[in-house]
Amino acid sequence: MRNFQRFIILTWATLLLASCQDVIDIELRDADRKYVIEGSVTQGVDSVVVRVSRTTSFFDTSKPEAVTNADVELTLPDGTTQSLQHIADGYYKLQGINASSNSTYRLTVRANGETFTASAFLPESVTLDSLTIRPEQNLFGPPPEGPPRFNVFLNFQDPSARNYYRAVYARNGNLKDNLEDLQLFDDELTNGNYIEIPIFNQTYKPGDTVYVALLTMDAPVYTFLETFVSAASADAGSPFSAAPDNPISNIEGGALGVFAAYGRVEDTLIILP
Repeated sequence: MRNFQRFIILTWATLLLASCQDVIDIELRDADRKYVIEGSVTQGVDSVVVRVSRTTSFFDTSKPEAVTNADVELTLPDGTTQSLQHIADGYYKLQGINASSNSTYRLTVRANGETFTASAFLPESVTLDSLTIRPEQNLFGPPPEGPPRFNVFLNFQDPSARNYYRAVYARNGNLKDNLEDLQLFDDELTNGNYIEIPIFNQTYKPGDTVYVALLTMDAPVYTFLETFVSAASADAGSPFSAAPDNPISNIEGGALGVFAAYGRVEDTLIILP
């Protein structure tokens, strides 16, 4: 799942102050070469980074082609537009953004005579009451053997409006970004309830430091992530396979990828010996 892992690194790099790096190995036939646009506005992060690239040909094993001559603009909720500056390898950056909730952000990318647009709504973040632990249990047998291990739970009140969530987490400073680590959930069955949800597929031991960011997003971004997982699971070699298996993008104009706006709350828990 190398391609998926690289994509997630770009999406959440600003959360853990990771450096920019190459993303998305996409292999489509020459006639299907497309632009790929990835970027996000995140509450509490004062910069916006957008990457613009093009897919490689089906028989080309090199990395995706960076687009270095694009015009990239971000329209803020007040209607003003600011340009992102190319910094390296198809990455464009805008510093000094104070992302506000209940606001819509719009992205425009112009490259080689083509124009791509996207908008994303940054919803209200929720209050993460606490992170709690429980000893790991085997529901179908005796307790697990060996040193004690724990499950970590997120506890928060879900607002009455429809909400879409992602939990991003790290163990001892290492971001968990494999395909099986992607944790998405919504409140279709729990709208307005108090939610206690574990970090799936992970247990922790005494001495571990657990970082968790609870992200809120709009429905189109959530749909992209859901369909990205489906595509990656169905085609481990390239999640951006031929249509109709491509993830459902919120970018208009024919490009792949996603432009997102995230509300964010975060917490850290040290599991004491």
